[in-house]
Amino acid sequence: MISLVRYLAADVFRGQRFLAPLLVFLGVMGMLFSSDAGQPLEAYAGSSALLYPVAAWMAVVVATSEDVVRRGITVVSAGGWSRVLTAAALVAVAIALAMALLAAVWPVVTNPHPYTFGEFLIGLAAHTACALLGVGVGLMFARPVFDAIGRTVLAVFAVVVLTYPLGRVTPLGWVLDALGHNSFSLSVLWAAVVGAALVSGAVVVGVRRA
Repeated sequence: MISLVRYLAADVFRGQRFLAPLLVFLGVMGMLFSSDAGQPLEAYAGSSALLYPVAAWMAVVVATSEDVVRRGITVVSAGGWSRVLTAAALVAVAIALAMALLAAVWPVVTNPHPYTFGEFLIGLAAHTACALLGVGVGLMFARPVFDAIGRTVLAVFAVVVLTYPLGRVTPLGWVLDALGHNSFSLSVLWAAVVGAALVSGAVVVGVRRA
């Protein structure tokens, strides 16, 4: 599994399609924290809301890094779709968690308001939850669930866009509501659990659809 994860990660970075979501993430983060972003947890709300769609985008990039023929060869060589999809999920989660850590550290360095270690941990938990939710959404509609990239993009875009107006009905809403009120809530941790379950569910759905 480790060699498969390394292979898929190398393929993603070699293809350089990851640069688009990464640059969008870095650019918007730079704008969000170019001046006073507000109180510590309130400031984290903006970057958490940003990380959710970027993580979904990055997951689609990871899941579609190989064309159909190459992915078929990889599946045969790896011993089945379950191993390939699990490895792809691990790569997508690793990248998303790296962005979550960066998003949690960024305002600590740039925001004029001082951060306590507890506030940093809350922010890291919130970003982790949003990252996992995004990866789960991205993988749920990627290959082999949808073979056409156009259908994948439309499905992921629709889910992401519809998530925001639903507010506290969704796990993302739980996180943003807690951060917006500058407080900690166990709902942040529950959102992370839901995100992890969504990633696992996406792998299961993909295996069944393969």
